[in-house]
Amino acid sequence: MPSGNIYLTGFMGAGKTTLGQGLAKLLGRRFVDLDQLIAKRQGQSVPELFASRGEAAFRELEAAALHRVSRRQRLVVGTGGGLPVDGANRHLMRASGRIVCLQAGLETCRGHLGPKGVQGRPLWRDPAALEALYAARQAAYADCDLCLVVDGLSPEAALEALAAKLLPEESLTLALGAATCPVVATWDAPAALGRLIAGRRAVVITDRHLAALHLPRHLAGAGLADATQIVLVPGEASKSLASAKRVYEALAAARVERGDLVVGLGGGVVTDLTGFVASTFKRGLEFVLCATSLVACVDAAVGGKTGVNLPAGKNLVGTFAAPLGVILDQRALGSLPRPQIAEGLAEAYKTGLVADPQLARLTHDELPAMLGGDLPLLASAAWRSARAKAEVVGEDFQEKGRRRILNLGHTYGHALEAHNRYRVSHGQAVAAGMMVAASI
Repeated sequence: MPSGNIYLTGFMGAGKTTLGQGLAKLLGRRFVDLDQLIAKRQGQSVPELFASRGEAAFRELEAAALHRVSRRQRLVVGTGGGLPVDGANRHLMRASGRIVCLQAGLETCRGHLGPKGVQGRPLWRDPAALEALYAARQAAYADCDLCLVVDGLSPEAALEALAAKLLPEESLTLALGAATCPVVATWDAPAALGRLIAGRRAVVITDRHLAALHLPRHLAGAGLADATQIVLVPGEASKSLASAKRVYEALAAARVERGDLVVGLGGGVVTDLTGFVASTFKRGLEFVLCATSLVACVDAAVGGKTGVNLPAGKNLVGTFAAPLGVILDQRALGSLPRPQIAEGLAEAYKTGLVADPQLARLTHDELPAMLGGDLPLLASAAWRSARAKAEVVGEDFQEKGRRRILNLGHTYGHALEAHNRYRVSHGQAVAAGMMVAASI
């Protein structure tokens, strides 16, 4: 349920508000604190409501607030510590999203609250009552979809661990003629890249923009601190024979051997160029593609096509070559500007129309949220696209038959790009090409 709400549960002080706010920002969603929502609506703080109306009345207000929130979508919701005790509340949360329990010991909760927070809660001054309440709620907390133990974790580490649980790693094996390669969608792309590199000498090809955004994370997390770096100018102009020549010369200057590994870190331009250079330098080097844009995740990095442009046309020089592996960097999708998201969604919609009706419906129905940067939805669209494309490519690697359906919109689109000297983006051109094909 990628569009469902995420409900954070746990004992008071477990970190629901702090992690909830960070998670909402990371996922491109809105955070709602249920207690604050109730307090604002009633004009009293939660302690004042408990004191003036009693716990039973507060629980009714809490259930009513949950009902209102459950009718919305794509929220990160921080719940009160006692809300999950009522089974009806757990049922409602599960029906409208996922329940994520932050499991924390009492000392961790005390540390999160701090002296002032503890002082404002009378229950914390009665150790026996506190422990009894903590123990009584554990069964309700355990009834969840995901659980994260936060003891000993900094807020930053807890947030990373939580994001990885919410966007679990998925993988498939892509058949490319006689060869196969793994395609992995993951929150921790550097770790996946490190497994593929396995200590080999590597050269990283990326562009200047992506080097600033993502290269430090991959260098540190994948064991690439000593890797040779080749940094290109961003944009379609780098997908040319002139750029390929500069990369060849850089590889020669670095004394790259056939046993070394080439890593392409970036969007469609970088992955296409990396594959082309690696498959032709010294008659072929092994390469890995780490896709950081939606276009690369849904299309360019998956399928074993490489290529560069000529003034006469798009991708007129290229090869069919199997990567050692393809990594879809889910975290990077959260850094994309709206125009790049739109380009990727045009390609995803195309793949959905020809190979996966559910993907087409997802792209159509959730378009505003995805254009707004909703990361779970973008990750879902990227994975469904890669999976659908892999199924088609597995039947027809070298595009002699069924694979041609993936070119919907590309005939006119490529002509449009070449006519405009590649000043029109690929996604825009494909979208226009699909409209032309539909009209015909």
